[in-house]
Amino acid sequence: MSEPIVERSPGPAAHRPRIETGTFGPWQTNAYLVWDGRSSDALVLDPGMGAAAALVERAAANGLRLQLIANSHGHIDHVFDNASLHRASQAPIAIHPDDAYRLEGHNAYGFEMEASTSERDLREGDQLSVGDLTFAVLHTPGHTEGSVCLYEERHSLLLSGDVLFAGSYGRTDLPGGDDQAMVASLRRLGEQLPPAVRVLPGHGAETTIERELPWMRRIALAGRLLIPG
Repeated sequence: MSEPIVERSPGPAAHRPRIETGTFGPWQTNAYLVWDGRSSDALVLDPGMGAAAALVERAAANGLRLQLIANSHGHIDHVFDNASLHRASQAPIAIHPDDAYRLEGHNAYGFEMEASTSERDLREGDQLSVGDLTFAVLHTPGHTEGSVCLYEERHSLLLSGDVLFAGSYGRTDLPGGDDQAMVASLRRLGEQLPPAVRVLPGHGAETTIERELPWMRRIALAGRLLIPG
């Protein structure tokens, strides 16, 4: 796990959200450990292959108790360590119901993934409370049927999964992908979220809505996916 990404906002440092991120597995997937900076409640997003041990260690080092294991979508690189992390923490697993079938462990990559079971749905309009943080669930299909982003409005944070990256968007050529759904999701993020929102994606470096707006707007105007840039 990396050094914490601390939100740049006014107020006492102890009361700012904390986010630690680590990159795991052959797909270099970002796993996130999120808490509010003062309570012991924490959320994990997308524990990829090999992430569970590091996440448990970092939670213990920060005096945290995992309240929820959330999946931005059900691709193997984002859910591989669900079962082992659940076993270690007893935290329930949550995913959009349209992607819940992907937790069964079947994959086309030759990996033996232990199946896991969702105990909570991540549906449009749901809210996830983690201490003083409140993440709104945005259903943003296109990469998969059940892709979601988690948006903390007060602190201008978006955990975007594989919908929005720095300089790009998620693939739509995999099973469950849909070009027009991705166009609609990108249009929604570009139109509804403030430019200053920090975007923490499923792969690669963080970005902001403002940085990605030019190409997102071109896609929205064209009504079809274009090469970003």
